[in-house]
Amino acid sequence: MNSTLTLPGFLRTYALPALWVFALPLFGLWFAGHATDRFDRDLLTTVEGQIAQDTGLDEERRQQTLEFFRAVPASMACLSTGEELEGFRNSLGEVCSDLRQFNWMSLLALASVVLGIVSAVIALLCALAAFISRPFQYGGFVVGWNVLRVTGALQALAQGALAVWLSYWMTAVWFDSYYPKLILLVGVMAAAALFLVVSAIFRRPPMDFEVEAEVLEQAQAPELWAHVRQLCERLGTPPPDHILAGIDTNFFVTESEVSVGERKLTGRTLYVSLSLLRLLERSEADAVLAHEMGHLLGGDTGHGKRLAPMLARFGQYLQALRDGVLTRPIFHFMLAYRGLFELSLGRSRRASELAASITSGRDIARSLVKVGAYASFRDRVEADLFARGEQQQTVAIAQRVALGFAEYANSEAVHGDLHGVVTPHPFDSHPPLAARLENVGEALTPADVVRVLLEPTTSSWASAILEAEAIEARMWGEYEARFAEAHDVALAYRYVPSTEAERRHVEKHFPPLTFEGKEAGLEVRLDYAQVSCTEWDEPIRLEQVKSATTDERLFKKYLDLQLEGGGLFKGKRSICLSKLRDADGMVRAFGHYLGRHKTMEEHRASSRQAA
Repeated sequence: MNSTLTLPGFLRTYALPALWVFALPLFGLWFAGHATDRFDRDLLTTVEGQIAQDTGLDEERRQQTLEFFRAVPASMACLSTGEELEGFRNSLGEVCSDLRQFNWMSLLALASVVLGIVSAVIALLCALAAFISRPFQYGGFVVGWNVLRVTGALQALAQGALAVWLSYWMTAVWFDSYYPKLILLVGVMAAAALFLVVSAIFRRPPMDFEVEAEVLEQAQAPELWAHVRQLCERLGTPPPDHILAGIDTNFFVTESEVSVGERKLTGRTLYVSLSLLRLLERSEADAVLAHEMGHLLGGDTGHGKRLAPMLARFGQYLQALRDGVLTRPIFHFMLAYRGLFELSLGRSRRASELAASITSGRDIARSLVKVGAYASFRDRVEADLFARGEQQQTVAIAQRVALGFAEYANSEAVHGDLHGVVTPHPFDSHPPLAARLENVGEALTPADVVRVLLEPTTSSWASAILEAEAIEARMWGEYEARFAEAHDVALAYRYVPSTEAERRHVEKHFPPLTFEGKEAGLEVRLDYAQVSCTEWDEPIRLEQVKSATTDERLFKKYLDLQLEGGGLFKGKRSICLSKLRDADGMVRAFGHYLGRHKTMEEHRASSRQAA
């Protein structure tokens, strides 16, 4: 969610797409009326023709009969409960059954529209309540979530039924025909969408929050602990129960349960970045720490702890609506409510940020610039390393960042990166750097930014942590090892391969495999480039495979490969999975190897375009 969401932006981005929730019901309402009018006209035309040809009627009787049918349309007769029209209703027979369907669907569409309007009013009231105070914000979201998740499910049911009904009657009315496959397809989509939405209501998302860090006991950093307590005392908020030290490019505080290795930490937890502490003067670090402690003072962390499970469930619900295809309009409606709620969250977070400013605006501005520049440069270094097409003897991310930061600070790139940069944070949203500098009344020219970034740090809080260097070394070692491993796997997906070394690298991750048949003489062989079966005349290269699907024919399961440019008869190869000892393993492996090949082709195509 955009942390700088404004009212005009909300109206453009969220409110207008939310109106799509009324599209299908309004169309269904119009179509039901259109079909009813058409039935009335067609039936009246037929009746008029029959009356005109009826020689047993005199002119007066003929006119009276015509006036009756013109005054009492078939739809009116079918929906009437009066005894005087019972004989007429009986004579219409199946026509009345169809017209009643149109009436029921019209009522269902109208109910869906009304439900949408009521839901919009409830969402608006709950969102407005969220602007009053934190308790109202929490209560408003609780009410909104519990009401809207039910109305969303009801909308999914109603609009799914409308979609299935329209898939039959639209073609029947306009083309005098219907298509069972279309009706079945829409029915399956509607059922799948409803299942996703209902299951999302009751499914609880995982709330584990794991942090890669080490717990700083008071004996390891007595001066830092004492200073944090002093900051909290000045702010009038209790100090954290735990301090964590890591190498991520952010600081944060939370009251949620945190997993650190095998330990589960409860209470208030402060995370500090050793990498950033080394870059910041103590007064600049104080500005960051005071801001985080301000979240405790403003109630952000406790408030966030209560809201987090519901926000996670709401996010899961939104994803289900998005995945449901037919429920996309309902997704945009619910997303608009989430956007309204984000406006109130952003307002309260800005208030907390200003309340936390017990240090000078200068220190706040300098800390924001340093943190933003360091995070941006580290992202650049890691992105450049990961994009390289050859194995690295050592990634040495920490060393590359340290040695290249001065050159980066002197480049034009730093100003582009800092423009609109948003400080990373796992729990809270922050506005762009320019807006935060304006909030504290500081303006830095490009020359000021360069000077701030190049000034050496004379005293940092990292020196107050007794084992800071050892902790950093351990954590960078683990992080760089994982980075190198991920890059190693990525290369196996990117290589064609074009050289012997690249072939060996690909085969390290995608070795040749053989799947034996249940009968002697049958086997399937698979490698990074091709698949072969003893029942085939020749191997099939993976570049020839257009698609792969499993199918069951005559009580046997097959893997069917559709080939590129193979024609009607040579364009397909099949492997009888029922004849293999490990059919499931073969299907998984083939999907894995074919996925690698497709990824390699996409990477090669994008590289050519970039060149």
